[in-house]
Amino acid sequence: MKTLAILTLLLGAFAFGQTPTLTNSSMTDLAKKEFVSFASRINSEAIETLPVQNNGRIKPFDSLAREASLFITGSRHPVGLNPIQFYLGLITYEGSGAVEFIEIRNKDLRQQLGFAKSKRYYSLSEINQSGLEKMAKPLIAKDEENHRSLSPLEKDTLEAYHQAIFASEILSANHFFGAVDFSGINGGNSASNPVIEYAKQYLRALQHEPETAGASAHELIIQASEQQVPDLFKGFRSKLGLEVKFSHLRPFLIAGIIYFCLGLMLIFGLVKNVKPKYIITVYAVPLIFHVGGFFTRVYITGFAPVTNMYTTMLWVAFGVTLFSTILYALYRNQTMVGLLLLGSSLVLLLTENFPLILSPDMDPIVAVLRSNYWLTLHVLTVTISYAAFTICMLIGNFALIKTILHPQSEEFYKTYAHYAYRMAQLGVCLISAGIILGGIWADYSWGRFWGWDPKETWALIADMGFIMILHSRYIGWLRNFGILAASTVAYLLVIMAWYGVNFILAAGLHSYGFSSGGATAVATFVSLQFILLVAALIAHKKRLKPAIG
Repeated sequence: MKTLAILTLLLGAFAFGQTPTLTNSSMTDLAKKEFVSFASRINSEAIETLPVQNNGRIKPFDSLAREASLFITGSRHPVGLNPIQFYLGLITYEGSGAVEFIEIRNKDLRQQLGFAKSKRYYSLSEINQSGLEKMAKPLIAKDEENHRSLSPLEKDTLEAYHQAIFASEILSANHFFGAVDFSGINGGNSASNPVIEYAKQYLRALQHEPETAGASAHELIIQASEQQVPDLFKGFRSKLGLEVKFSHLRPFLIAGIIYFCLGLMLIFGLVKNVKPKYIITVYAVPLIFHVGGFFTRVYITGFAPVTNMYTTMLWVAFGVTLFSTILYALYRNQTMVGLLLLGSSLVLLLTENFPLILSPDMDPIVAVLRSNYWLTLHVLTVTISYAAFTICMLIGNFALIKTILHPQSEEFYKTYAHYAYRMAQLGVCLISAGIILGGIWADYSWGRFWGWDPKETWALIADMGFIMILHSRYIGWLRNFGILAASTVAYLLVIMAWYGVNFILAAGLHSYGFSSGGATAVATFVSLQFILLVAALIAHKKRLKPAIG
């Protein structure tokens, strides 16, 4: 097919009296178009519920393909295909090695490899011919010795190398065969497992007639489902269809969009004359998606939704919505509640749009966390306190922006400082309780209540930061504007406890939460926060001239 297309292009050039030249760009574009044309004919629905074993659990093939394509390409819909079409297309299309689908995310790394800085995607053959493997090999030993010793460029080099290795495994079908074969978790021999032959038959059917491979897919699903598994894995098999529907629906994205629209309506007074009970009722629409998504994840994984940064952000967004509902019921301030709903929306939209940093996968957690009782009590309590502190930050920044734009009355600062103060009180109570519960869990798991672990220490620092605000108001050091401004600064301590320990320090006994990425976005937020604070302080001093604590 590819050869025929190239010949057609050459003949067309001769017919119009042109010199037949094929650049590397036209060749790669042609390979991509033919790959997309071939893979788009694959019926993904026929195979999406195929049970596969990967990363310590049984999951639907739909989830495996999503995670694989996201890691390699950085996209939820690579080259315009759904993940299953992309994954199976790589295996069955004969020219996959020439298709540019591997994303090299670091510009400096592209330049070192001799590629253009502006070009993000490369074919496996291009990467294999570059010096990536030679650059990565020494870094593997360095990473094993001390992961923190790697520079950002070195980490990105290793990631690109692992992307290329992973892509090679997919193209060779070894990754697919290893996923459908449960012999490893059963202690058996792959050579004697008949499911491998059914998998090969399905791939052959895809290669020759993708549209009519449904029967082979059905047989493969039956054979894969009949494999014996240990008791630990049996619970996953009944949830495959639900997980596929959950992944397709993306309930948190829907909730985030509705929160955003409702927040704008409240801020701009579009529902000013609507009774409060009806506005609170409208909250039920996004909450159905938000809470329903929580319970679905809990049901599928068997654990509370607080096992990684992604799930804690979902929980914090829920806390912001919950507390904003309480504030609205108490104070009937539509503008303030609209602002908080925008904040909740922003958190949800961030989790949905940065899947490489905030991984949405539902793989099992490490052994130390497999205590649902303590996991639920400790982590849910600490992270829900972040929701209260997030409200303090949002209210504080709202006041800072209003101060910069226009002089505000003391009554305005008094009102919003009261909201922030109440949320700070709630946050301090929750995080203090969470720290104590964490100490009890630590004594139960590690044999000591407190060990100045970075996660423990920064949680305590964040707690002390807001306690200082509460006490400063009590003794008169901070007045209304000062409370609002200080709340935005204290929230930076929460960011360090929540994000910084896991993504920047990456040290301590809480190793199960470590990840990387997002440092630029967080640094930008912190910089903007300080700029906004300084501008507001200057404006407040010029216009209102009250004493600031």
